Amino acid sequence: MTHGAPSRAASQGGLELTALPTVRTAKWLIGLRLIAVSALLVGALLVQSITEELLPIAPLVRVAGLTYVLSLLWSILWLIKFPPRTHGALQLCGDLLIIATLVYLTGGPSSPFAFLFLIAVAMGSLMFGLRGALTVAGGAFVVYAAMGEAIAFGLLRPARFGVLASPLGPSGLAFQILVTGAGFAIVAMLTSYLAHSLQQAEAKLQGERAASVRLLAVSSDVLRSVDSGMLAADVEGRVVLANPAAKRILAGTDALEGRHLSELLPLEDVEWPAVLQRLKLGSPIRIDGTVAGGRILLGCTVTALTYTDGTLVGLVVHFRDLTEAREAARRERLRERMEAVGEMAAGIAHEIRNPLASISGSAQVLDKVPGLGARELKLSRIIVEESRRLSGIIESFLGYARPPDPQRGPCDIARTLDETLTLFANSPEVTVAHRIVTEIEGHPQPVVADEGQLRQAFYNIARNAIQAMPQGGTMRVVAGPEGKDYVIRWSDEGVGMEPQQIQEIFQPFKAFRKGGTGLGLAVVYSIVSDHRGDILVESKVGKGTTFTLRIPLGAA
Repeated sequence: MTHGAPSRAASQGGLELTALPTVRTAKWLIGLRLIAVSALLVGALLVQSITEELLPIAPLVRVAGLTYVLSLLWSILWLIKFPPRTHGALQLCGDLLIIATLVYLTGGPSSPFAFLFLIAVAMGSLMFGLRGALTVAGGAFVVYAAMGEAIAFGLLRPARFGVLASPLGPSGLAFQILVTGAGFAIVAMLTSYLAHSLQQAEAKLQGERAASVRLLAVSSDVLRSVDSGMLAADVEGRVVLANPAAKRILAGTDALEGRHLSELLPLEDVEWPAVLQRLKLGSPIRIDGTVAGGRILLGCTVTALTYTDGTLVGLVVHFRDLTEAREAARRERLRERMEAVGEMAAGIAHEIRNPLASISGSAQVLDKVPGLGARELKLSRIIVEESRRLSGIIESFLGYARPPDPQRGPCDIARTLDETLTLFANSPEVTVAHRIVTEIEGHPQPVVADEGQLRQAFYNIARNAIQAMPQGGTMRVVAGPEGKDYVIRWSDEGVGMEPQQIQEIFQPFKAFRKGGTGLGLAVVYSIVSDHRGDILVESKVGKGTTFTLRIPLGAA
């Protein structure tokens, strides 16, 4: 079964190749025949009108009438979906009849129109190949020979026009019939060979055209599916082709074609004319740069397009948006730095903790010694208070550097957030000048998380937002599920931050307000990361800050 499939496919393909010329030729043959006969008749009438010589107008009119009647019949058969091969065979038979009638009416074997039999033979080869050509040639030979013999024996008397031709003798007539038959056979073989070559060339052309269409479709699909941008440009740097990813990355609503690379990719410290000059050396060029006036980092590879002889005909620019990769690398560096700092400083903090407790205890004992003056009592209290403050800082740091093992369990993030904000609203840090606005939407299923750590993270962010508004303002918290994440957006109307501060805000001991330790947001970052979440910061100086937390709704 498997081995027979290609043979069947090949035979079916052969039938298709044979049937297609038959259908096409049979269809066009009707119109071409009418045009040829009409042109012949009109030409004869025009010549007759300007000359005194008598032409066979009457026979031509009869043949034209016969042709019109048969063409009408064949058109009707075509409209009623008559089988194409049978339809073509009938047309060829009709052509032999028409040509034989014309030859008979214009002199028989001496008629000037006997060459028209060769056209019928050629049509047979186009429609049916060598077999069809030989069949039509045989039919034409039989008709022509029968006509010549009938005229020679007086059975038919064809009409004569112009100068009467001398009747041929038996030998001359036999020789003419044999030569004509040989001519028919030779023309049949030549035209069939040419028709077969034409069909093969057409089939090869169709195959190459189909392959080209498939290749173009695949290339188009590849370019459309690639997530990175692709620009093809000429030697002057003007874009001739761009894929959808390029338009998405460049955020272009207009067509990119026809525009220069320096306009589409205005990278800082990159001169595209110099790049094009370097590209003529042949090796690909790697360029990483930030789009001028923006924050998008693009990684570009410029490759030359050349002919087989090495002539430069254009270039291809393959580029990717590296902004997210750069941000991910920055977060990874921050995480590693925080881990290193935490591990190093945890030991130091632990060693400070015990002496600090001794200092605080000793100061409290000295405070109870009788006879101390007011100055000594004040200094003793300062020692105790500062010791307690320093102890609190160390406790916070140890909580960041060596957090307790998470106690994960079913957790309703929305309820935890609402309860934490309610508790925070009653803290002394929130004054009458502050407003807390919440829009909290629940999620359908609980998540597996450490509720205590999430409360700590929410509380720290709330404190950070209120502390950023010393003169008062509104803290807005909008939370709800988005896709597979639970997203919390924390906005304040505070002092805002510089871009450099945003880059360092989660690093430990990076405090940007007076009296801060720089550990609160570092703890928040650690907690969110432990829950496989993400936290982003957007801020403008004087216009406030927005923290966006994304916590997966799956198993945290």
